[in-house]
Amino acid sequence: MNDDKTNIPQETEQAVMPMKLDVTARPIEPKGNLVGFANLKINDSFVIEDFKILQSDKGLFVGMPSKPDKNSPTGYRDTAKPITKEFRAELTGAVVAAYHAEIEKLKARAATVPEKQSIPEQLADGKKRAAKDNTEHPAPAKVGKAKNAER
Repeated sequence: MNDDKTNIPQETEQAVMPMKLDVTARPIEPKGNLVGFANLKINDSFVIEDFKILQSDKGLFVGMPSKPDKNSPTGYRDTAKPITKEFRAELTGAVVAAYHAEIEKLKARAATVPEKQSIPEQLADGKKRAAKDNTEHPAPAKVGKAKNAER
């Protein structure tokens, strides 16, 4: 018998790097239950794009990137998906948090924009300002007609 164990691979402990998830969310004008898209960058090394952010009666749901597939019961096949329920929960939490942060940024930006008047209100204000300017600064007397009368 050969007791040589040099050909058997030894299990080595590998340092497991903590996973860093950077999520960017893009809210959109809702189309059905679709309210946005997200991209995921893992450990500044790998990017997965086009996660769908969907609104359901239970809250926000994260749909995986997919492509059309005639053989699938849903008509689509996921092109990227988490394997464990723990990672799915972590991914969903990160995407939902990024979406809510973007919504808050949009709300803050909208609060700083002055409210616009309707077009009829703008026209009425312009007419009032023009009348006021005309009374304050009367038009200069036209000299051109007097010159023509003398000729």
